[in-house]
Amino acid sequence: MEKKREIPLEIDDHFKLFGKEPWEVDYGEKCPICDVRIDEYGFCSCGSSGD
Repeated sequence: MEKKREIPLEIDDHFKLFGKEPWEVDYGEKCPICDVRIDEYGFCSCGSSGD
């Protein structure tokens, strides 16, 4: 039995790009530059990833 999708696949751009829903992304520490969480792919809002 498949779980009912909250966002229809036809308009779910995040799932199409990353293969998972936004709430399934794992986050680590915050970037010291923009103070936003760095995701599992190493990205944050400013793109520096804390470097």
